[in-house]
Amino acid sequence: MALFIIFFLIIMLLFTLLFILRISKAISRFVAVFIDFLFVGGFTAYFLHDKVSMKIASGNAVYFWDIVFGIIVCILYYALLSFLVNKLPRVAACINYVIAWFGTFLIYILVFLIFNDGLPELLNNHSWSMFIHLLIVSLLAFVTFQIRKNIFDTE
Repeated sequence: MALFIIFFLIIMLLFTLLFILRISKAISRFVAVFIDFLFVGGFTAYFLHDKVSMKIASGNAVYFWDIVFGIIVCILYYALLSFLVNKLPRVAACINYVIAWFGTFLIYILVFLIFNDGLPELLNNHSWSMFIHLLIVSLLAFVTFQIRKNIFDTE
């Protein structure tokens, strides 16, 4: 009976791990492109708010137009990246790595600010500690870059 319970627990653990892996894969695909879409759409809405949205609408409709402009620019951004992937794959790969690096850096910093009040000192020397943090971000960005390559079908 004890062997059956252990076997059952192992099977349940494997199913849980597979479920977590599937969810983490979906989350990583979402995060790989969400950060830059958030910034591109957000900056568009921010910069066009006073110049365009306030002139064509009033009240809460202004925010509707901010969202519409943000979505349009995100679609154009995705089309531009897809065009670069098809026509200039090496340029697109460089751009995607830079975007992946900045997105990973932002998430890395935010996680440590939320849970640790700043970056921890990994070594006794502050400069070397920052170098190690940048190295970690660069390695994590490579993983994000690989996910972005799969999303945009980069060779």
